[in-house]
Amino acid sequence: MDNIFTLLLALLAYIAYALPLYIIAKKSEEENAWLAFVPLVNFWLMCQMADLSLLWLLFAILIPGGFFLFQIVVWWRLAENTNKSGFWGVLMVIPYVSFFVGYYLALYDPPNARY
Repeated sequence: MDNIFTLLLALLAYIAYALPLYIIAKKSEEENAWLAFVPLVNFWLMCQMADLSLLWLLFAILIPGGFFLFQIVVWWRLAENTNKSGFWGVLMVIPYVSFFVGYYLALYDPPNARY
């Protein structure tokens, strides 16, 4: 019974962390916004929304420490695409803080927002 509870809790946590990416994708009118919930494939969606080539994803996978840099660059670009400071995107690499920042990026619409 504990295993089922743990699995459900992990699933809910994953959905809670993927939901801001889904909301940003829907606001930017991405065709496949549902990819935000698919593990690993959501990085492709992030590259597409941040206007980065898939070479960045390859860089993230092949170079040690590249994924950390990839996350910073992609979230910086996503924050700027939602008309917020790129520094909000840098906060997305900090555990626990990223939960709140993700929802801020997804739900707060400043004037003149462009998606």
